[in-house]
Amino acid sequence: DLLGVILSIGDPAVRVPAQVRSAIDVAARRLEARNPTPSPATRDISAIAGRWRVRYSDAPPPSNGALGPLVGVPIQIVDSEQRSYVNELTLFNGIAQLSLAATFESRGASALRVAFRSLQLCLLGIALPAVSIPKGTERTWLLTYTDEDMRIVRAGVDGGRSTLREAGLIDADEGAAADSYLFVLTRAPHIESRAGSRFPLLSSRRATLKKRLLDACIGQELGALSNSDQRTDVAALIDSLAELNPTQQPASSPLLLGEWEVLWTTETELLFLTQKGLPFLPGEGASQTIRYVSAAGGESATDASPPPLELINRVSFSRGDALTVTSSCEPTAGGGRVQFRFSGCSARLYGIEFPLPPVGSGYFDVVYIDENLRLCKDIRGDLQVCTRVGFEA
Repeated sequence: DLLGVILSIGDPAVRVPAQVRSAIDVAARRLEARNPTPSPATRDISAIAGRWRVRYSDAPPPSNGALGPLVGVPIQIVDSEQRSYVNELTLFNGIAQLSLAATFESRGASALRVAFRSLQLCLLGIALPAVSIPKGTERTWLLTYTDEDMRIVRAGVDGGRSTLREAGLIDADEGAAADSYLFVLTRAPHIESRAGSRFPLLSSRRATLKKRLLDACIGQELGALSNSDQRTDVAALIDSLAELNPTQQPASSPLLLGEWEVLWTTETELLFLTQKGLPFLPGEGASQTIRYVSAAGGESATDASPPPLELINRVSFSRGDALTVTSSCEPTAGGGRVQFRFSGCSARLYGIEFPLPPVGSGYFDVVYIDENLRLCKDIRGDLQVCTRVGFEA
């Protein structure tokens, strides 16, 4: 029994004797010979999605769950739609958490090419700035066994860059082959991954700041009625909440998706349209929808690229009229930035619909996001407070 051999050493099993490593490899190969998922990198890629706990690896730390003399809880969170994953190593019962963000693409039916993007340390629930990983730091994953409860992965540098090797921490030829290292993972229950959720004082502080921010925004007509002091207060509250952001990698988080109501902003053009409206058409509000869009002609079963995202900005007027701007957008791996480019613009004014030319591109940084609140700062420095449609502040 593969898992039984592993757990007899530890969870995760580290510093495993050579004889036991051989027994684990033999047991893994027995399962690999009966792999029930033939195309886990393409047609069946959703099978690897979700939270997985690393039970064993003979790869160097911290991939095996160890960090120096410390042993933590190693979790891998795979987003098969975004073609990305995060490795989390939690230490001291959540006081510290080290996170590696990466993206991947298909290299055949059962292989992925993984590119490491950033490394981030979270202490007492507060995320420190992410550090970018040098370009070319890549690995090959051979998905040799996948079922509902267990994954076996063989992995190696396979021509990619290795910072451990460059630093002289491992031999020059170690891990060079695509199947150099063995990983055994089992399905983990879904829980909030951010360590800060385990600290009541931080959660209380976050809830207090959130209430203060929402109270400061309500009744301000999206910010049009806010004076200089009120705008300064809102900006300070946004900065304070950004330091307590409960969501790692906010730009690529599924929380970004959905319908959002613009509650408050400093965007001059948006404030003009919503406050002043148009002749005989009072402005009624602004909203955003962020969603996946299917590739033209439908998705191929062997296409491992992530589905593109679409951002729809809508300014509503009376009588059901609206101005709608559509953009393609792309999250930046390992952080909070979302790049966008206008792709369409249309208007329905006075009951008449007509197209407008879309011009421009830019980005916005998601500095805070949870289940019902999103705070952003755009390329011009404008701030935006959005609440999920249906949420009552």
